[in-house]
Amino acid sequence: MSKIFFFFTFFVFFLSLSQEQCNLNIVLNHVDEVSFYSSDLLSEPITISNDTSMLIDVSKNNLFYLTNDNEKYYLFLKKETSLECSLLANNDFLIVGDYSNFIYFLNDYYTIYHTKIKALLDADYNSDQFEILLYNLFNDEIFSFYQNHEFFNSFNMDVKTYFNSLLKYEYLNGLSLYLIHQNQDILQPLPFYIDVNINLLDWDMFQKNILDDSSYELGVFQNYIFHTVLLFAIHNYGYLDSEKFKDFNRYLFNFVIDHLPDAVLSYFFHNYINNFSSFLDENTIKYLENILTTNGLKKSEIRILVDAYASFDKKANSNIELDLLETQFHLEDIDGNQVQLSDFRGRILYIDIWASWCGPCRKQFPYARDLKKKFSKRQLKKIEFIYISIDTDYTRWKESLDKLNLDGNQFISPSNKLNSASAYFGISSIPRYILIDRKGNIINENAKRPSDETLFEDLLQLINN
Repeated sequence: MSKIFFFFTFFVFFLSLSQEQCNLNIVLNHVDEVSFYSSDLLSEPITISNDTSMLIDVSKNNLFYLTNDNEKYYLFLKKETSLECSLLANNDFLIVGDYSNFIYFLNDYYTIYHTKIKALLDADYNSDQFEILLYNLFNDEIFSFYQNHEFFNSFNMDVKTYFNSLLKYEYLNGLSLYLIHQNQDILQPLPFYIDVNINLLDWDMFQKNILDDSSYELGVFQNYIFHTVLLFAIHNYGYLDSEKFKDFNRYLFNFVIDHLPDAVLSYFFHNYINNFSSFLDENTIKYLENILTTNGLKKSEIRILVDAYASFDKKANSNIELDLLETQFHLEDIDGNQVQLSDFRGRILYIDIWASWCGPCRKQFPYARDLKKKFSKRQLKKIEFIYISIDTDYTRWKESLDKLNLDGNQFISPSNKLNSASAYFGISSIPRYILIDRKGNIINENAKRPSDETLFEDLLQLINN
């Protein structure tokens, strides 16, 4: 028996609708379960475990996707669309209905070019080199792929306009994302303004783009707005001292309220709290609550933001132990087996949380190898070095293990899972090192890096106690 859903950004309603009233049918076939997402980064996924008919709200967003294990299937829906998506063997899928050719094209685009965009972001280019390479990728390679795709001639003007807009925000988000992470001190929440080549961004273009209300619930647009307004605030404030982060927050909050439309304020602040909760305090959140109230943001939306911080703060200040249901986060090994930190009970744990795209993380691995060599075989029986990747792409994670010649206790806990290690430990930046004692208690949730020469003596003292 099929299920009927009505989808809004934050809520799911179960209605008695006829098949004709639905605009999307999901046929699982051999698949046990899939998750349905809007590209809006604040929306909650819908878990689908039966063949399902859905009525999707497309008034503010047209891009959606399904996930099954490590596979992602993008869907494009417009008003009065009728579409059926069938999951097939070998991680394939069949689309029947409106815009099916464009949907196949979108999936080809994301499969090929998101990997290439991430590769550019991972490389050690300076800002001018990166801008040229990213521009050439979009203007030459992607444009050629688009025009020469087998389905290009079937696209109407609506989908061509949509894809051009999507590409624009993909490109602009790539620039802003690069600038946020370029030359950033991994121990600081944000880059200093002298490390940001703000000339890569155009303020006048940004002000024009933020009026594009048709993209307010498009994930890549939301990220572009978030990163770009943050970068301009860093530049205008002249942020150069992490000790003044609290003062910068007050400037930032007012800057955002002054320059962003009310419709995207909730997204910005929700994302900011999620990313930087470990650097915020109650007084800063109270200040944010007061100015949002003064500026007329809905009480319900303000409450969501305050609760998001309170939830993080409660978790960060709790005494996390391994005996809490044998570790409360998703963790699997390279063969896909579920594992738990409690499997290592009785030994000191030095946990390295990293990702394949994180340059500073990769630079620490040679130091980690040298560190382990300093211990005797007897000492190594009392300590475990645990590596947890927060990659969302399993293939890239495994490729990095081979490329970087990483062995030992290698696990993955994708950051896009609700019960990820990064969410569990309240991590907002990587690399991050965590030290846990033999009983499962956290000794240091922000431990020294392998490159710190004093780390060996600290670990040796723990082993000998």
